[in-house]
Formats: sequence, structure tokens, C-alpha cells
Amino acid sequence: MDGLKIILKGYTKGDKNGGPTQLAKILSNSLTKFNGFNKKDLISRYQNWWNTDAFDTGPIFAMVFQRVSEGINIENAVLEVHKELNGETAGCGPVHRIAPLAAFSKMSENSLIDCARQEARITHYHIDAGNCSAIMVLLCRYLLDGFSWEVSKELVSKNKELKYTWEKVINAKLNKGGYVLDVMHSALYFLNNENSLHKSLDFAGPANYCPVIVGVIDNIRKNFP
Repeated sequence: MDGLKIILKGYTKGDKNGGPTQLAKILSNSLTKFNGFNKKDLISRYQNWWNTDAFDTGPIFAMVFQRVSEGINIENAVLEVHKELNGETAGCGPVHRIAPLAAFSKMSENSLIDCARQEARITHYHIDAGNCSAIMVLLCRYLLDGFSWEVSKELVSKNKELKYTWEKVINAKLNKGGYVLDVMHSALYFLNNENSLHKSLDFAGPANYCPVIVGVIDNIRKNFP
């Protein structure tokens, strides 16, 4: 089983509401078609999904693409939503959908970080959303490359582009909310302990924020020991 299949299988284990899985599939289809990141194509695919049968998109995605469907430019839509929410656009939507990017092994670490940030900015303007997406991608990439979980975390913690955000994640809170730093912190908490997926699902409740991350990473770890 290749890396992309393992990642998508992980979504089916951790995502009990379905939206992140569908968005990850949309992203993976775009990445596969262009053998890499194509922002224009991805925006078109997200917009088409929103205009047809979108569900469980998360509120920020919905606010942005509702504006896009009304004819507002995507960049202006993102800024409008960021202002309307008083800058509180550091939700976990981007980190939920970004993992397929890690499977494209020809992309360098710097390219992965840049693309993760660009992808997040399609909907979430806050820098923490993009940086946490980059952290998620690098964790998945290192695991796919055969590094241990402990080494993968250490490599991310030392990345010059991401170490400040990594520290913010480590110092965030264990809770059931959708703020991306807390979601990442909670996911790491369960991934650092036994029965991580089962315990994260019990903890998260209907919103199911951190198990999406746990499901993907846990499935990679089990298939790339």
C-alpha cells in the first residue's frame, strides 16, 4: 500500500463526520492530476464541491465559499471572513485536509511547508492555520520516510520555519474545541500514549476534531513501523 492510500485509509478511521475525508480526497485528486500542488485547480474543485453536495465543511470554509459563490474573489472573501471573525480564523479545517500532500515524495520539505501554507490560506487567513498544516505534513512525511514517531517530532521541533508554532502547540490546551493549536496539542497527547485512536474518539465527542489527525498519523505508523 502506497503512502497516499495509507493516508486516505487513516481518514476513514479517525473522521466520523466525513467532511475532512471528502476534502482530503479532493486535494489528493488535484495533487495526482498535476503531480503536485496547483492552487487554482484546487480552488475550483473546492468551489465545485461547495456548489453541489458539500457537507461538514467547517464554518470558515462555508463562509468563504458562500462569498465566492456570490461572485467575490477568493482572496477578498478570505480577508472579509477574517475581518468579520475579528481575526479568529485559526481553525483546524486546513490541518484536517492537508495530509495527502505528504505522500508526494518528490516535493522538498520547504516546498511542502510553502504549499501547506498556501492551501490553508484558501480559506483560513490566520498564520497558525497554515503553520499547523505544515507541521501535519512534515510529521506525515517523516513517518512515511521511515523515521520513528519520536524522531519525526524532533525534526519538526527543530525546523526553523515551524519551531515557534511547534512550541505554541506544545503549550496549548487539551480540550475538545476546534482552535488549531489546541486540536494539534490534543492529537499529540493521544498519539504519545497507547490506544491513541480509541481514546481520542472517546474524548472528542461529536465535533470529532483531534481524531482526524490521530487517525491519519496512527495509520501511517502502523503501516510504516
